[in-house]
Amino acid sequence: MSKKRTDIEKRKARSREKKKKKRSLKIAKDKAHQKVQNIFRPGLPHMGAPEGYRSISMSQAIMEYSKPIMEFVKDDEKGMNDAVQAGMLLWNYSLSLEKQEEDKGLKSKLLNILSKSFRLDNEKASALITKMVSRYRYLFPEEIQPKGTPFMFIRKEVRYLIRPFDYNKLRVSEETIPLDQKDRILIDKIRQLDKDIQDRKEWDTYEKLFHSIKEECEERFELWLINKGLKDNPGDYSFCLSTYLDFIYGYMHDDTVVLKSVPEIYFIEFFEDFLIRKMMVEPIEYVYWPPALKLFYQFLHEKNYLDNPNAIIEKIDQIEPDFISVLKKQFA
Repeated sequence: MSKKRTDIEKRKARSREKKKKKRSLKIAKDKAHQKVQNIFRPGLPHMGAPEGYRSISMSQAIMEYSKPIMEFVKDDEKGMNDAVQAGMLLWNYSLSLEKQEEDKGLKSKLLNILSKSFRLDNEKASALITKMVSRYRYLFPEEIQPKGTPFMFIRKEVRYLIRPFDYNKLRVSEETIPLDQKDRILIDKIRQLDKDIQDRKEWDTYEKLFHSIKEECEERFELWLINKGLKDNPGDYSFCLSTYLDFIYGYMHDDTVVLKSVPEIYFIEFFEDFLIRKMMVEPIEYVYWPPALKLFYQFLHEKNYLDNPNAIIEKIDQIEPDFISVLKKQFA
């Protein structure tokens, strides 16, 4: 093994050890509250889920559990809201049975909702409730659940084949796309946001600015990809920005973190914990985030936000194989 490779592995090991000891995120708007209790934990995929299970946040657990309900709704806002409400009630009812404290009032409410929202007669509604109670016990056996944490272990219903991203389809022109006025406005906004973060201003001071940047970044980045001649769907890459910008600017960190200055430990945290915990997409879609962010930093370089994107891109390059391993651990 070369000395360079050895040094990289040692640096990764140190970063992971540091991450295990200290990483904990808080929403930035909570910064104003002085009494915040930090609970340190390993990244989501490293919480020790038994073979055949994976770690999952509570909100994701409820969404995964509720998937059969989605079959009864149309793909519209009202239908989704009805499904989420029914899923939450079914979850709570199943939990009451798990504790041997059946909530009969909740069951009556469920029968009413399933009838009104999904037009199920009493027999079909009762059968669905029975099915969902069994589903809860199957997905979340009480005896294997971690104690003292808001996270759960869920049975892997489906195993996915996780492959590294195919970079052969990521061909873009090397020609620089000239800045226009909208690009200049966006970069000025990012620089102002960076200053607000570095000055440790309160969330309320820059919240509106942050949300406008998220929207404009996605729009300008997607247009840049189109102008660069990307044949693959540009929206698959611009979609990845919102979660990353949330991580950089929407949460408190132990260090000052802005787009142009992201220590390696934070990239590890983003890919191996935050992204999997916050985004609920098909497992094979997670592999888009590393190439999307590498392209995004090229975009920021062309738009004169970054002098040189190579150092950051190299960090993502080094982390990407470990990220693929984490995805396999979670979903394969």
